[in-house]
Amino acid sequence: MKRFDLSQNPLRTRNDVERALLQILEPVRGRFTAGYTGLHLGDFTAHYGESSAHMEAFSRMLWGLAPLWSQGGGADWLPLFRQGLVNGADPNHPACWGPVGDCDQKIVEMASIALTLMLCHEKMEFTPKEAQNLHRWLSGVEGRALPQNNWLFFRVLVQAAFRRLGWPWNRDQLEEDLSKLDSWYLGGGWYCDGQPSQVDYYVPFGMHYYGLIYARFMAEEDPVRARRFRERAARFARDYLYWFEDGGRAVPFGRSLTYRFGQCAFFSALAFAGAEGLPWGVMKSRVLGNLRDWFAQPIFSSDGLLTVGYGYPNLCMSENYNAPGSPYWALKAFLCLALPEEHPFWRSEEQIPVLEPLRPLPQARMLIARSGEQVQLFPAGQCCVCQLGQVGPKYEKLVYSSRFGFSVPRGDSLEEGAFDCCLAVSETGEDRWHTQRGFDAFEIGADHTWRRYSPLWGVEVEVTVTPSFPSHRREYRITNDRPIDVVDGGFAVPAEAGGQRYHGDMVAWEAHGVAARFPWGVSAIRCEEGGGQPLLVAPWPNTNLLSPLTRIPSIRWRLEPGEHRLVTWVTGDIPKR
Repeated sequence: MKRFDLSQNPLRTRNDVERALLQILEPVRGRFTAGYTGLHLGDFTAHYGESSAHMEAFSRMLWGLAPLWSQGGGADWLPLFRQGLVNGADPNHPACWGPVGDCDQKIVEMASIALTLMLCHEKMEFTPKEAQNLHRWLSGVEGRALPQNNWLFFRVLVQAAFRRLGWPWNRDQLEEDLSKLDSWYLGGGWYCDGQPSQVDYYVPFGMHYYGLIYARFMAEEDPVRARRFRERAARFARDYLYWFEDGGRAVPFGRSLTYRFGQCAFFSALAFAGAEGLPWGVMKSRVLGNLRDWFAQPIFSSDGLLTVGYGYPNLCMSENYNAPGSPYWALKAFLCLALPEEHPFWRSEEQIPVLEPLRPLPQARMLIARSGEQVQLFPAGQCCVCQLGQVGPKYEKLVYSSRFGFSVPRGDSLEEGAFDCCLAVSETGEDRWHTQRGFDAFEIGADHTWRRYSPLWGVEVEVTVTPSFPSHRREYRITNDRPIDVVDGGFAVPAEAGGQRYHGDMVAWEAHGVAARFPWGVSAIRCEEGGGQPLLVAPWPNTNLLSPLTRIPSIRWRLEPGEHRLVTWVTGDIPKR
């Protein structure tokens, strides 16, 4: 069977981008559930069950379709989704979505419906009864308990849509939610997603994205907030550029990475809202470059459906809220299709920004080291307090790379754990390894990060990481009250690429170091202080987000009770083009 392929689309013009969206949508056409209120895209599910998963898949297509409809495209899709909206909101229809509960997944999906109403209400041509049903159903979000994070924006967008359309709206609810969202502003353009220790892609594709939609549609009704959202987004944009290679690839970090090209949605929203701060050509290069990079990777099934995973289909790295339709949240990147062909976003030539090689991002609790072809992100003081699936490895490694990705464990052993870019600790003689989960203190310096944490009771670790791109130095101070085994992992390098598999001659060994010098990437680690034995760990397959099969150059010690100073030098590099 011929694999679904978008890589031949050059993605240079608005027409190219529209064609790519329609190609992505076409495979879902025959998968509507009864009444057109859902889409069945697979046979696994998330914690909210199959019914809500069907509704989620339906509504997430609107992130791409509503911008397209607003400019007269995708007309053949409009009757299908209009019927789904009408039936889903009709309490007497057998396929009705039903009442809305506290923390209900359907609340998440209301945001795309609100955008659709604000962009395309006249094209929907709802009857008074249909509009009444839709208003009643969406009003179900009012007064509901919500997670205290970006979810509040879903209710904000619903109220904004009501206000724009002249439907009854809840002023007190809107003010309360907007005030709470504002309390999570950290300064310098940065928000947190409700938790100061969690600063990830939800800042651009959540907090700012929704704020920019609000700014676009509520500029007259709420000019002060609209201006504030634009100004903060413009300031944030200058930092967020650093998360991307020149070609558009972004560094994987944090949760919800299955949303993939949602990474560039912020720049699409920035253009949509007309926020100043970046040249149009820079915004365009980040959107189209990111799309080009993603469409060159095997992220679609053979029949054209977006899969759960990151660089390839992979349920091992997913969260408990990832259902078959969840990845289509990435269609938020297509908000730029709401801009007409003559808009300067489309008329401008793509422009690659000139960036510094090392940039501290104190509000995000990280340093960024980069070249044009690789980004390395060095966090400290990051953690996710919720148990959503592999959150420790997604936030608390020493470094994250756009080229090497990172790994998540499938068990406790050294091979199952795939402990790249972190320190793993085990009771002596056991093969059950523990890594950082939470922290006691941290520091972001101008040229280093520092953190203190306890991976096991009776074991304290302090580590200072100093970037020297594409390498970095790790200095550990470890105090332990009993014998322990310790492994320091380097970057996980693909064990095969382009049909070629590595062989032993590509691995260079020395007394206290090992270097995997493969044609497609180099990962090396050397112990500079503290002795230590080199090893090349062969992790279980499908643990790494970018490469199904990897090797991890590592250093291992056995530490007797006491205080220890260990220093390693770690490199992750790619061949020069």
